Amino acid sequence: MAEMMKINVEELESGMIVAENIIEPGSERVLLLKDTILDSVMIFNLKERYNIDTVYIKKTFSASTVSDEMRAEINIHQSLSTLKEVFGDDDGAPITEFTNEASQHIKNVTNDLITSLYADDNILLKMHQLQSYDDYTYKHCLRVAMMSVTIGKSLGLPENKMHDLCEAALLHDLGKRTIDVDIIRKPGRLTDSEFAAVKKHPQNGYLLLRKNGRYTEEIMNAVLMHHEKYDGTGYPLGLKGEQITYLARIITVADVYDALTSNRPYRQPWSVAEAEEFMMGGANTHFDYDIILAFLNAFAPFPVGSTVLLSDGRKATVVSNNTNVLRPVIKTEDEETIDLYNDFKYLTLSIKALDKSEIKEINV
Repeated sequence: MAEMMKINVEELESGMIVAENIIEPGSERVLLLKDTILDSVMIFNLKERYNIDTVYIKKTFSASTVSDEMRAEINIHQSLSTLKEVFGDDDGAPITEFTNEASQHIKNVTNDLITSLYADDNILLKMHQLQSYDDYTYKHCLRVAMMSVTIGKSLGLPENKMHDLCEAALLHDLGKRTIDVDIIRKPGRLTDSEFAAVKKHPQNGYLLLRKNGRYTEEIMNAVLMHHEKYDGTGYPLGLKGEQITYLARIITVADVYDALTSNRPYRQPWSVAEAEEFMMGGANTHFDYDIILAFLNAFAPFPVGSTVLLSDGRKATVVSNNTNVLRPVIKTEDEETIDLYNDFKYLTLSIKALDKSEIKEINV
């Protein structure tokens, strides 16, 4: 029989093998069976959802066997936990200052994210794992940072700019944590005065960072300008075109896409296809055209290997992507291969959405 050892949940790593059944505290329910190979989702839930302190694992585990992709996944979920400490839940007390300790946490998360996203390009499914109904600001900021860095890669940004971009994206909605929770979590339509309060969050975030004193003007301006629109119809300053800093223009694209595809108290999320069509339609009005092209290049809406729902009710698996990222090559459940872009007899067949029942949700 394989030897086992008892370790703290904080020390668990993806790839470790459970040596004994893990039981939910206070009940007889088995959470994970013996011989289960742990992944970051399981580890995160054991720690955050079920408050498990220690588990028994088999000694045969070797950290050197963990793949780069799995390490990237570990870093992303550790980043989520750190951001929760920095931002807190939206229904907690509003933030009145941003400490130097919080700044260091953001810098550490930035380093981990950039390393992780260079190791693993396929982040769209990971972003969907991070979505849930209780979609707190810190989760949204992490996804926007992941997207922004990936867009930055597609644009060929130098390393120092990538770090500035990631920090600014992680902090872009910091100012929302200064607003009354009843407004932020309101399920219905905001009143004019409530919306006016929400529209102050870019300035509030800018002022928190300025008071902190550790951020460059470029990072602070990206936070300030992330709701400006390319045609000048945004807020708070009504800037247009290249008056809006380059980093802010990138974050705007990531921010809007994530907002459209995420759960909100007042509406259901848009499908990936609907959101990307909206983004394409907003090029040169809401968004910088070149950044939209980089976004579409970086984010195939239906990653290879993902399960999708078709307009005729069937499910299919994505085999490869075409130039038109909304119409990839797919294989149906009955093993029929269909090229949605080049096979004209399937012009009326389309993908409605990713099949989210196939994606494990992370509860925090």
